[in-house]
Amino acid sequence: MKKDLVILVPDKNTQYVLNGLLSRTQSLKIREIDYQIYLHPERDPGVFHRSDQFLRPFHSEFEKALIFLDREGSGQENKSAQEIEHIVKSKVEKVGWVDRIEVIVFDPELEIWAWTKSPHLAKYLGWDNITELVSFVKAHGYWTPSNEKPERPKEAVEIALREKHIPRSSAIYKKIAETVSFENCQESSFLKFKQIMRSWFPATN
Repeated sequence: MKKDLVILVPDKNTQYVLNGLLSRTQSLKIREIDYQIYLHPERDPGVFHRSDQFLRPFHSEFEKALIFLDREGSGQENKSAQEIEHIVKSKVEKVGWVDRIEVIVFDPELEIWAWTKSPHLAKYLGWDNITELVSFVKAHGYWTPSNEKPERPKEAVEIALREKHIPRSSAIYKKIAETVSFENCQESSFLKFKQIMRSWFPATN
């Protein structure tokens, strides 16, 4: 019997975020799934250029495949997230994954999903409250005050942790993913992720 889902990601942080999110089946409104996450050894460029080669051996073992990568760092920064998704999806469909594959590009990077105005985000980055955290990031130029999200989400996380003398780790990313409200994140790529998961693996009750 095939397993439900194989996931290809560029790094450990993405792996930990997805493990955190997929543990919350009730919040995602999906059933329990049998999934496996693989890290591409060549990170974002490898995911872009060679997802088809990597996933070819798995098409008879898994029902569905989901691919993640950052637009920034992929070597394809001149393309939109949607263009990158289309290119990767088209290549992977040709090796046995027709109608069973989706691609999600973080724009610009994974950390864009974390930046919701949640007290849990502040807590795990070492701050007393979200207002103080957001003000600090904006004051350091990583977040234009008029925007909903920081333009430099990864650097914003890094400087917030550095200010509190906390080393960056994948475990922090997992804790955020396990606790931040799904309703607070309106990032288009996250909404796409929820829609895909609910379409593929709807809750049984």
